[in-house]
Amino acid sequence: MMKVTIYIEKDEFDNFFKWVNRLNQGILSNSPVKYSTTDQNFDSPLQLSLEPPLYHLIKDAEKDIKTLQEVYGEMDLTFKPMSRSWELRAVQDVVRNSQRYDMEANVIYTALLTIAAMPELTPSEAMIIAEREWITGEIKKSSADI
Repeated sequence: MMKVTIYIEKDEFDNFFKWVNRLNQGILSNSPVKYSTTDQNFDSPLQLSLEPPLYHLIKDAEKDIKTLQEVYGEMDLTFKPMSRSWELRAVQDVVRNSQRYDMEANVIYTALLTIAAMPELTPSEAMIIAEREWITGEIKKSSADI
């Protein structure tokens, strides 16, 4: 299979990886790192080989941002996670709700497993996923039994 080779700074790999994961999740944002198909102008270049669909995802995102800027004017599409207070509030709400169903240990354990498997998630996202798995699933199952 054909691959596309790009270069980034070695120490920027984590930021590049997070950005690509966000694009995969449908979160449109500007690239936080410089990349190129040549290794020139890099102090410590890291070579990455991308599958064509991933390279197209990146190029399509850049094209979409350019189109948005042409239509709506200059804008910064930088991804910013929710504030720390929002994160803590969301976690607190999930724990409180799971306590009502006597499922807090299950929800917290599932959230920890989820974040271990997908470290790019925030704690609140992992808790919300776990809550949906345990609480929403339990409500649906209980409702079906009635």
